[in-house]
Amino acid sequence: MEAESFSIGATLSVVLQPAFIQSPWAILAEGLAFVLFLLLSAFFSGSEVALFSLERAHLEELKQRNDGVSKLVLRLLEQPRHLLVSILILNTLSNVAAAILAAMLTMQAAVAFDWSPTAVLLVEMVLLTFILLIVSEITPKMIAARDPVTVSRRIARPLRFFIGLIYPVAIALTELTTMLHRFIKPRKQALSPEDLKIMADMGHAHGSLEEEERELIYSIVEFGETTVKEVMVSRMDIVAIPTNATLSEAIRIIRESGHSRFPLYEDHLDNILGIVYAKDLLPYLTQPKPPERVDWRRIARPAMFVPMNMKLIDLLRQFQVRRTHIAIVVDEYGGTAGLVTLEDVLEEIVGEIRDEYDEREKPLYEKIDDYTYRFDARINLDDMAEILGIELDTEQFDFETLGGLIFHLVGDIPEVGTEVTYGPLRLRVESIQNHRIGNVLVRFIPPNEQPTHQAEQRHESRN
Repeated sequence: MEAESFSIGATLSVVLQPAFIQSPWAILAEGLAFVLFLLLSAFFSGSEVALFSLERAHLEELKQRNDGVSKLVLRLLEQPRHLLVSILILNTLSNVAAAILAAMLTMQAAVAFDWSPTAVLLVEMVLLTFILLIVSEITPKMIAARDPVTVSRRIARPLRFFIGLIYPVAIALTELTTMLHRFIKPRKQALSPEDLKIMADMGHAHGSLEEEERELIYSIVEFGETTVKEVMVSRMDIVAIPTNATLSEAIRIIRESGHSRFPLYEDHLDNILGIVYAKDLLPYLTQPKPPERVDWRRIARPAMFVPMNMKLIDLLRQFQVRRTHIAIVVDEYGGTAGLVTLEDVLEEIVGEIRDEYDEREKPLYEKIDDYTYRFDARINLDDMAEILGIELDTEQFDFETLGGLIFHLVGDIPEVGTEVTYGPLRLRVESIQNHRIGNVLVRFIPPNEQPTHQAEQRHESRN
């Protein structure tokens, strides 16, 4: 829109060079008209943003006010295409008029002071660009975006007056655009996940999306491709109740873990019989003399089993259909690989959900200095890379954790003191329990100290 105004003004500044100096009053009138058209351009730009930024909640607010101005805003929005065409016409006319007046004023100055027309043309283009962008575009749109309801109510009446002035032209152009839209039917093409990410990045860069909103969009887009394996609680971390447990033992497990649902197994975790809800034990605790032995099979509810490669979006639908919050994850051989809860699924979208029991959990990492961290081997590799501020190509792996990376690099059961180097990271195993890696000391190697090969391994004695 501004480009058209500049070209018109530039052409006039060359073609319509006056042969005489106009009177001061004429120059003053032209200057005042230039300012007026700038303000009108700002008015129409702000009106466009204010009216088309109204969301459903804003429209409900206007309906509840039920006054004349609010009703007028709602009437204007009943024909959004006609409204948009009218505002664009008015804004274009204002910019063109401002460009013509700017050309006339600058040529008056060129004739009066005997300046070069080329120099005058360049100065006019630069100044007019700056003035139109700041005064007529950026500033009014920022003001309108902050409080679209208030701005819409204030501009409704004068905007209706201006729309009435160009009503025939606006109606004709609206019908023309409608016909063209029907004639040229755009091919419908679904947006890809990458397209949505790019749009989120652009929205964040332009200030229309906050960082948290951009991250939420990223989480939702990636949610559809995330598998159960990536979010499940591993078999080693499952807290379960055996069928031979007494009531007091079950109560102790519930108190120590803080969970509300527990798998019930017989002999081993590969034989899951059901899910025990902590609330189902309340009737036994209210008895004068609670029984020591409980028929766990009768109390347990049916367990839901899902494969490791199930998508989270499918798991969420299964949770909704079966009205449950927990599922047992099985591997390709039918053994228990882990469990996944509704909270695990939701955390992939909204981030970490912490409760009073989560606060007691030991954090998964500890910063020692700028280059050294102590990580729990259970930490996800993507989370570790984000904490360290580095890039790790985790797509090539079939494991998710730091412990899995060490097992992959070592190719055997590591010992305490085992060190491996992977890329810019030097990893040292600090503790192991039941063949499971506990803490790992991770040091980021400065570029001048990094080895030339991808990974190297060194075993040290515990002494």
